[in-house]
Amino acid sequence: MKKYIVAVAGVCALLLSAPSWAGDRTVDLKVGGMTCAMCAPAAEKALKKVDGVKSCEIQGGQASVVVAENVRDTDLVLAIEGAGFTATVVSTATVVN
Repeated sequence: MKKYIVAVAGVCALLLSAPSWAGDRTVDLKVGGMTCAMCAPAAEKALKKVDGVKSCEIQGGQASVVVAENVRDTDLVLAIEGAGFTATVVSTATVVN
């Protein structure tokens, strides 16, 4: 009986701590085809339209995007391609709060 209570308590603790492990991610992208000063803002605007994007910054052909955990990397790539640029995922990492 004690083992059962401990197991149930452990499951409850895990479920209640879900917000602490269901966090954000940072996705770094290489963005190509940007040729003028208006290109980076256009690509940034396209990224911000993706549901779950918290913030993004584009400098020198590199984009750093903070997204909710459920956002797929392909959604980010497709958003940038939809704006007329190319994109490749360079890295992804979990944000530790």
